[in-house]
Amino acid sequence: MRKQKICDFINSKDYVPMTKENIALLLCVPASDIEEFNNIVDELEKEGEIIIGRKKRCFSAKSMGLVKAVFRSTTKGFGFVSDDKGDIHIASEYVNGALNGDTVLVKIEKKSSADKNREGRIISILSRANNTIVGIFTQERGYGLITPDNDKLPDEIFVSPRDINGALNGQKVVAKIIEYESPTTSLRCRITEILGFPYDFGVDVLSVIRGYDFSLEFPSDVLQEAQKVDKIDDDDLSGRLDLTSKTIITIDGEDTKDIDDAISVEKTENGYVLGVHIADVSHYVKPNSPLDKEAYSRGTSVYLADRVIPMLPVRLSNGICSLNEGVLRLTMSVFLHYDNNGNIIKTTFHKSYIKSTARMTYENVRLLLSEKPPLLCEKYSHLLPMLDAMYELYLLLAQKTSERGTIDFNIPEAKAVFDKDGKTIDIVKRENSFANKIIEEFMVAANSVVAKFLCENNIGAIYRVHDEPNKEKLENTLNFIYNKGYEHCRSLHALMQEVSDTPQEAAFSTMLLRSMAKAKYDSKNDGHFGLMLDNYCHFTSPIRRYPDLVCHRALKAIIENDNKTKSYLSAFVHEASVQCSERENAAAMCERDTLDIKKAEYMEGFVGKEFEGVISSVTGFGFFVMLPNTVEGLVRLETLRDDYYVFDEKALSLYGERTGHTFTIGDVVKVKLAAASKVSRRIDFLLLEGGTDNGRKRKEKASRSKQKRNPRVLHRRKVRGRH
Repeated sequence: MRKQKICDFINSKDYVPMTKENIALLLCVPASDIEEFNNIVDELEKEGEIIIGRKKRCFSAKSMGLVKAVFRSTTKGFGFVSDDKGDIHIASEYVNGALNGDTVLVKIEKKSSADKNREGRIISILSRANNTIVGIFTQERGYGLITPDNDKLPDEIFVSPRDINGALNGQKVVAKIIEYESPTTSLRCRITEILGFPYDFGVDVLSVIRGYDFSLEFPSDVLQEAQKVDKIDDDDLSGRLDLTSKTIITIDGEDTKDIDDAISVEKTENGYVLGVHIADVSHYVKPNSPLDKEAYSRGTSVYLADRVIPMLPVRLSNGICSLNEGVLRLTMSVFLHYDNNGNIIKTTFHKSYIKSTARMTYENVRLLLSEKPPLLCEKYSHLLPMLDAMYELYLLLAQKTSERGTIDFNIPEAKAVFDKDGKTIDIVKRENSFANKIIEEFMVAANSVVAKFLCENNIGAIYRVHDEPNKEKLENTLNFIYNKGYEHCRSLHALMQEVSDTPQEAAFSTMLLRSMAKAKYDSKNDGHFGLMLDNYCHFTSPIRRYPDLVCHRALKAIIENDNKTKSYLSAFVHEASVQCSERENAAAMCERDTLDIKKAEYMEGFVGKEFEGVISSVTGFGFFVMLPNTVEGLVRLETLRDDYYVFDEKALSLYGERTGHTFTIGDVVKVKLAAASKVSRRIDFLLLEGGTDNGRKRKEKASRSKQKRNPRVLHRRKVRGRH
């Protein structure tokens, strides 16, 4: 009994709400399949596709105008959900016990003709996003309360005396939610782990890791399975293409230990042959095994400021799967044949095995292709012809990428530097040279041709999709940048080149990125707007990304004509796409939060020092300033004492009513560090000088507003002190 058939029937135009029994009769469900049928209907109810009413009749959620979405709460109790028409506001009285991140069903209560300012009510919670919380424990008269680190959760969560489990006042704890809020019960939890006091070494980062539900340890059954992976024998090599005689190299960062991609480039009479060779993780991680279930649960490796949380145990990630120099490794290889103009002539796909010729670093490749230091050239003389061919091919592909209009958001990445005791002693920008771009270009090419091949063979797979941006949102951002003096903002590709190497580059890149749709994983191949590609997936990093592992299984199933795996993937990839997107987002936030901790820790030693930075964001409670090393801090509205400043949401600026001084994204300002705290992850600046004079018109407007203020400005004056 196919779930889709039942779902289509209930969502059909002619459907009249009826009981499960009547649906089974009309669909001619045989008696032997009734149990399976009832299970499917129950699943559809849990997934929010149908609603079962009081008389046991099944209603289509879609026909009732219900929206299934993820609830995003705010610190003030209300929240939002989103559908394809935009945001739906959920007032605090209609939250119905939902917590931030929960998947809910929403009934739209108020809807304007323009589909804006919509309001809704949560009628049911389909799945909970928060099973555990991390926060500060306090105790009084035997009872306990936890104040969560996540300010989008309730301010205080109750802990009964029997659930305190030895926690002390002021300690950071992890707790499991044992009862959710409802009309008759309050939110309650049980403490499961005591992390320590907030200022204890390592508690800050560990709190973030636990808060996003990542684990540093692997379950025992997973480790036992990994321990069985011993060595490569002759049976493993059977049916594979032998590439051990080819010159194949890896190019990674200096400290990379999980090496999952290698390349080979050959120059021919007709052009070039690019080989992209990826660790065959699918050979060791079988579907539904303990290793697979744990990898699926994690979704990705997490690269924190001071450690890595791998998706797979180290025995695999840094061992048998890692394409280490000079050792035999199983791979999946893609060969892309190009003509002399960089056009693809042919692609082939193989199960293979390789022996990496050399473990190269980005820095050494950069030096060999640019400065050519004699000692380094002598050491790698046997690789120089291939490196030259590699660079020639890269230039051809980069030109194609530019012509395609690919958007390259050059948002600086930061790296924390530690002393021997683990204390942050510096924050530096990660440098990306053209050597990094060479590998990026080759990996994008491989991902694209694999996605096309999977799609053409109509096999279940996980694709990397990026929708077109909301036109109005993007247009507003481009107009803002245009008014800052950048003329090429009608072409995103040209604009990114124009702002390159300016003080405003990071701020404008971030603005544009926020105006775009977010890239995600999907079982449908809907193309990638940012890369301007019709076909795209993630295939090149199966050691650290679960979607890549799934694509390897799909590619191998096509090569081997494995119908069992094809059937398994068809039923699996939709659910897996959702899981992988969720874990990717959690990993990104976990990485960001831990880096924020290290940035704040570093800045604690510079209180009172002066800096120059660029305004990166403007809000109703102040503006954020980014320093050249990527550290961001807040200049609070109440500290701007020379005038009364009003937030102009449309212009993304604060302007002074009396002076006309304006603070907007991209402005260069001088600030003094007022405070920094790694516990609160806050950095506060005081403005020394900066801002622009926006001219007489704005001054006249400010002058008139003194005589007769509109209610909106009066409201701002009231709430100003809250922030």
